[in-house]
Amino acid sequence: GIPLPEKVFYQYPHELSGGMKQRIIIAIALSCDPALVIADEPTTALDVTIQAQIIDLFSKLIEHVQSAFLLITHDLGVVAQMCDSVAIMYAGNIVEEGPVRKIFHSPKHPYTEGLLQCIPKMNQKQKKLNAIPGTVPHPRNFPTGCRFYPRCQHAMKKCLSQQPGLIEIDDERFVACFRYFKNSDGEEE
Repeated sequence: GIPLPEKVFYQYPHELSGGMKQRIIIAIALSCDPALVIADEPTTALDVTIQAQIIDLFSKLIEHVQSAFLLITHDLGVVAQMCDSVAIMYAGNIVEEGPVRKIFHSPKHPYTEGLLQCIPKMNQKQKKLNAIPGTVPHPRNFPTGCRFYPRCQHAMKKCLSQQPGLIEIDDERFVACFRYFKNSDGEEE
């Protein structure tokens, strides 16, 4: 909620904290009882304490409001904490989709694998973080074929010329990678 709403009502936006502005925007968005709430980077540029409050607020809303929530974020910690399912995107394309627990426990797409290996872990003995080799392509100059192939350790010849579509690899789990197509040429049978 908003502490001291009577006081906040008369304040100008520049007098409010980032977290207070977020709460107000969330309240405005929910005031018309939407079927879908799209939250685009709701915790970005907030300090850790305010981030935790916003995450807690969203968690309570998800339980009590009859709206679907679509969360757009680069923060995988927020995804792990708040989401049931996730779609991982690279260069504008969904490369893996499914239940958060399955994807975080056993990623299938090479980008998802690399992304999760970049996260520091408390029990990790190695001090150096892993990095995905190469650079993200410029949006005006995407490679033909799979957009991740220049950085992929598993790239096949087919990846140079064709973009793999999402295929179901198990219950509620989809991946866009020719490694998971049924024959060695990356073709679905």
